[in-house]
Amino acid sequence: MTPSTTNSATNGNCAKTGFAERPRFFPRQLVTPDDLTLAQDYFRNKMRRHNRYLHGWGIVCGAKVVKTVDNQPWMVVIKSGYILGPYGDEILIDHDLCFDVRTKCMSAVTGDACSGSAAVPDPMCSGSTTTPPPGPLFIAVKYKETMAKPVRVQPVGCGCDDSQCEYSRWQDGYEICVLDSCPASHQSPPATDTLLNPHPIPDCPPCPADPWVVLGTVTVDANGNVQTVNLCSCRRLVIGLAPYWVTCNDTTDTVSKPVTPAPVGKPVVEKTPTATGR
Repeated sequence: MTPSTTNSATNGNCAKTGFAERPRFFPRQLVTPDDLTLAQDYFRNKMRRHNRYLHGWGIVCGAKVVKTVDNQPWMVVIKSGYILGPYGDEILIDHDLCFDVRTKCMSAVTGDACSGSAAVPDPMCSGSTTTPPPGPLFIAVKYKETMAKPVRVQPVGCGCDDSQCEYSRWQDGYEICVLDSCPASHQSPPATDTLLNPHPIPDCPPCPADPWVVLGTVTVDANGNVQTVNLCSCRRLVIGLAPYWVTCNDTTDTVSKPVTPAPVGKPVVEKTPTATGR
């Protein structure tokens, strides 16, 4: 049974579906799939809003695009990384991934590794690869869910239909595509000095117009071979605090008049010690 895929449940709605209510369970209640799904959607949409409004969206770490060896000049390697999508979804690329720039798009799930021929499209498929025109190409990623692990559904009625299956899992995944231009959302970042200067109460950020996060810009020749890779001209980064940490000041205590214990059998003479420090 071939796995089925679907885009994020938000689909550009910025997690508005089911955000205002969650199920309330009580004794002797008949719990339906809609109730359980609503509970999941409530907390997932809550996390999406948290990511989008508080942290923003873009590349958090990693996800670099690098050239491969010379015998595969049309391939690039997308390194592992962590990304927040425009709608607040987490995109986890936990293994290096091979990508052919001659393909328009490629879907993957978290856990797919760069495994040689597994990443190369089938040459027998018509239209699987197309040599792009010379110039810059923008490799981008977006969040995508994948249905997995089909199970047999119990038959109903007389049991004549006993071969029906349903998918029992949602698996986080993503889709990598080649864009013809750099999205407007990746251009003209705000000045960083505005973060330190007083400013009026900010408005909530608008809902993004597209789901893409650009990983890098590559230039290709007439044969589709990758010539250069640029990671700065069209790449949106999230300002994260994870790489930064601090230490405290030295708080070593010192004793100016240590207490000397009296010999055994002699009376103890009390002395008042003084100490400095924190």
